[in-house]
Amino acid sequence: MMFFSRRSPAAYLAGILASMTLLAQTCYAARWQEIGQRDTGSAGVVYVDLDSVREEGGYRIALFLTIYAAAAANVHSIKLDRISQETAFDCARRTFALLYTIGYFEGKEVGKSSDKSNWKDALKALPQDGFSQHAYDMACNSPLASHPEDGVSLGDTPGSVKLSASGAGDH
Repeated sequence: MMFFSRRSPAAYLAGILASMTLLAQTCYAARWQEIGQRDTGSAGVVYVDLDSVREEGGYRIALFLTIYAAAAANVHSIKLDRISQETAFDCARRTFALLYTIGYFEGKEVGKSSDKSNWKDALKALPQDGFSQHAYDMACNSPLASHPEDGVSLGDTPGSVKLSASGAGDH
């Protein structure tokens, strides 16, 4: 206890709070795992946030992030450099449905998909390509996140996370 007696109570408390903040960010920060490039030849790399994988009503839900090699306009003429997509999987039936998409440019949200509250009616068969099979495997066979409701930490949102579009990644 002599070690702490030299510090003021305010400095001691500040140190504890700073340590708790770092621990909380470490525990709940997103863990992006590279899936790879889509087999369709898109110029971007797709990642899955392993800390987002959760089970909801018998479905596995995961957050995917695509980072494009170069910014481009989408079909609505919105310039994007990345998109995040929350996707649900019926693992037993090998089907999936998109819950929502958010587009980003230079770290800022620039657009999002319309409400897909009827996504259970829109489940599609999982394509047989390697990319889709790998995404399915990551969502359906990864351990469930311990605290998915806490989301990602500040500074580690899909719009601002630093990952490589070339596939090298700096996780």
